[in-house]
Amino acid sequence: MANAIGNNGGRLYSFGAQPVLIDCNFTVDSTNGNGYGNRTLKGQGVKAVYMYTTASLTGTVATTAAQITSIAGGTSSLMPGMEVQGTGIPAGTTITSILSSSAVSISATPTGNHTSESITYQAPGSPNPSAGYALIHLTSNYNRYLGGFSGFVSPSTGGTIAINSTSLTPGTPYVIASVGTGPDGSATIAPVADVNGSLASTYFTLFDAYGNTFVIWFYVTGVGGSAPTFLGPQVQVGQRGLQYVQQTIAENATPANITTALSSTINLLPSGVQGVDSFTTSGGGTSTLTATSTLAAPLAGIPEDGTTTISQSNTAQLPIVFTVTTASANANSVWTDGFGNLYTVTANLSSGTTLNTTGAQMPGAASGTLTYVSGTGSTTAIAYSAAVAGFATGFTFALVNTNTNLACWQGVGVKHGVTPAVGVPFIATSSGVSTGGGSSGTVVAAGVSGITSIEVIGNTNLTIAPIASGASANVGGWVLVQFLAATNSSTTTLVPTNPANNSVVGMSFYVDAKLSPSDNTARYP
Repeated sequence: MANAIGNNGGRLYSFGAQPVLIDCNFTVDSTNGNGYGNRTLKGQGVKAVYMYTTASLTGTVATTAAQITSIAGGTSSLMPGMEVQGTGIPAGTTITSILSSSAVSISATPTGNHTSESITYQAPGSPNPSAGYALIHLTSNYNRYLGGFSGFVSPSTGGTIAINSTSLTPGTPYVIASVGTGPDGSATIAPVADVNGSLASTYFTLFDAYGNTFVIWFYVTGVGGSAPTFLGPQVQVGQRGLQYVQQTIAENATPANITTALSSTINLLPSGVQGVDSFTTSGGGTSTLTATSTLAAPLAGIPEDGTTTISQSNTAQLPIVFTVTTASANANSVWTDGFGNLYTVTANLSSGTTLNTTGAQMPGAASGTLTYVSGTGSTTAIAYSAAVAGFATGFTFALVNTNTNLACWQGVGVKHGVTPAVGVPFIATSSGVSTGGGSSGTVVAAGVSGITSIEVIGNTNLTIAPIASGASANVGGWVLVQFLAATNSSTTTLVPTNPANNSVVGMSFYVDAKLSPSDNTARYP
C-alpha cells in the first residue's frame, strides 16, 4: 500500500557511497562593503561565495607608514586579510589590523602620498572574479562532484514605495524593503465645562500601550473631590497597572481650561519604562485634547467615562446627581431619601432641576422625595424623578490610530501567518493602508535578474578535494560557476553577466563523501 509520503516510504536511493546534498542561498550585492560581492549567505555546507565586487573606501596613504588613514565612512565593514588596491599601494597588499574607526594597517608601505584616494578591496581569500562568475568555497572536502541545481529569486527595482498612501497597484508583486513601525496609538478627549463643581469626584479611565490603566479624577478647587478607590488597589510606584491620578481644576473651568490642565497631567503619566512617559499631547487650550502613545502600538482601548453604579458595600461619600422638579437647596445642607441614606448638597440650587450631592449609596427608590435633615436654606421637601451616581464626566472620547504594524502589512497583501520582514514578497491587494493609522514600512517593485542559466566551469572533481600543503590543511572544495545572459536585447548570444543586485540565488551541490570500489573505474575511455 502506498505510503503517505510516497511509494518508497519517503526514501531517496543513490548509487553514491555517501551522497551529500549541499544547499546555499545568497543575495547578489556587488556594492556591499563586505567585499564578497554578495550578502546574507546561508547554507551549512558553504564557507564563502566570492563574486564580482565594487567595494571601495576613501582614505589617505603615505610613504611614512604602512597604513590607510582618514577613512571616510568608518572601518566596521573591513577586516584583516582583505586585499586592497589603489594608487601607490603595492600589488598583493592586504589589511593586517584595524587601528581605529578611521584607520587600518596594511602589509606593505605605500610608494606615494595620496589624500582622499579611492581604494578598492575584496573579502579575505577572494580572487577578485570578473562580473558574471562566482567561486564557491565549500566547508569540507569531498570525493566526487555528482551534479548541481540552481534557482533565482527576482530582485527588486526602482525606489521605495510607502504603504501608508495609495501608491501600490493591486495585483502587482512587491517586496518589503523596510518593515517600519505601526502608528502611535492616540485618543481624543473633548471635555465639558464644570458647572459650580459638577466635575468634582468624577473620573475617566485612560489606557496606554504599555499595560497601564490611569483613572484620572477631578478635584475642583473650593468644592473638593475624591478618588474612586472602589475600582481597586493602586500598583506600587514603578510598576505597571492601575493608577489613580488627581486632576485639579478651578470651579466653573471651561473645556479649554480643562484641556490645558489635562495636557500637563497626561504628558507626565509614567509608562513603567524608566525615563519614558506614556503619552505626548496636543490641543491643550482648545476644545479637544489628543493624547498620543510614545509606543508605536495601539492604545489598549478607548478612554472610558466614569461608572454610574455604586457597590452595595461602599461607605465612602461619592457624587450622586438628582433630577428634581424646580427646587432650592443650600450647599452643605443634608437630606434623606427615607431609606436611611443621607445626601449632602455640594452646590447651591436655586429654582433648578439638577441637585448635586454626595452620598454613600443610591436612593432606595428610583424616584421619590428628599426631606430636609439639617443645614441652612430651604427646608421644603424635594421631589426627584431620577438619580444617578455622578462619576461620569460627560466628556466625549474617541480612538484615532488603531492599527498595528502587522495589520497594516496584512491590509496591503502580506499573507496571514507570514511575519513581515525585509525581502518578503507579496501580491498587493490594496493601494495602501492609512485609515486607522498607517505603517512607516516601504516596499519595492519586483525586477528581473537578467540571468537565463548557470554553468559549472571546468571539472569540479579536480577541485572538490584540495590536498594539504605546508602548514595549510586546505580544507574545503571549490566550485566555479558562471552566470549567463543574452548580450543585449537584439543579440541572443550568452555571455557571463553579473545578476542584478538584490537577486537571491539558490544553489545545491550533489557530492559524494566516500568512494565505493566501483567508483574508481571509468565506464569507458
